Amino acid sequence: MKRLLLFFSAFCLISVAAFSQKKADTLRLYFGINETESATNFSRIDSALRSLNGALLDVAVYGYADFLSNDDYNISLSKKRAESTKNYLLKKAAPSQINVYACEGKGEKFSKDNSSPDGEAKQRRVDIYFEPIVIINVSEARLQDPPAGEKIPEEKVIEKPKEDKNKKVEDLAVGETVTVEGLVFEPGRHVLRKESIVPLKKLLNTMQENKNLKIEIQGHVCCIGRDEDGNDFDTHENKLSENRAHAIYNYLLNKGIDSLRVSYKGFGGSHPKVWPEKNFDDQQINRRVEIKVLEK
Repeated sequence: MKRLLLFFSAFCLISVAAFSQKKADTLRLYFGINETESATNFSRIDSALRSLNGALLDVAVYGYADFLSNDDYNISLSKKRAESTKNYLLKKAAPSQINVYACEGKGEKFSKDNSSPDGEAKQRRVDIYFEPIVIINVSEARLQDPPAGEKIPEEKVIEKPKEDKNKKVEDLAVGETVTVEGLVFEPGRHVLRKESIVPLKKLLNTMQENKNLKIEIQGHVCCIGRDEDGNDFDTHENKLSENRAHAIYNYLLNKGIDSLRVSYKGFGGSHPKVWPEKNFDDQQINRRVEIKVLEK
């Protein structure tokens, strides 16, 4: 039994290392009125699975409906959407590639009745969360340094827009912004993955070395409409981008940075760098935290 446990632990560590190289996060699929299957959505799932390139994943699937029809029907409709999506994932993924640990229909939970005969299109959807294994929870502003002797993951290099290349926070003019590369959040949550330690420490060092620097932390999300924000599964609020920015703010304050030097703001999907989003690479560019210099 001990040998089996050791093997399993080693397998998990290998899986985490492999997954940390991937760009998977959230895939949001939209449906027509009363629709439970969509060739367009199946095509997007195919594209997502190709982008994942065989990574081992834990997956959660949540279906939703808008306010049209009654509560019982909408619960049933959202479950059918989730189930059809789950079945297609299991059919198309490589054997043992994904573990669907949750598949639920939420009904019209987030829909608001505005009496429109067209309903609320953004609530007729399925959200697929591709989840990592190792995470660091900063929801209570406690991001701990790794234990002595533990190797910090290497900083990931992610292709980004040309205008951001090689920019550093300390080199920006007042009013300019730069994306913090390497910050990776748990899908649908304001929780950072382990590999985010490196860019967080770089940002902290920059604030410590430049005593007059004042910044605004700006959160952005992908995969939604331009006038929307993501739903935070931890707080059940539709302000995921703000909560993610707030998590970075909490980290800096917890490390001794004066709150007068730091502020935060969430922009939802209103400031995409790529639009429309055609693939996971486009989504990754839009899913980001930026630093804006307010004062030097």
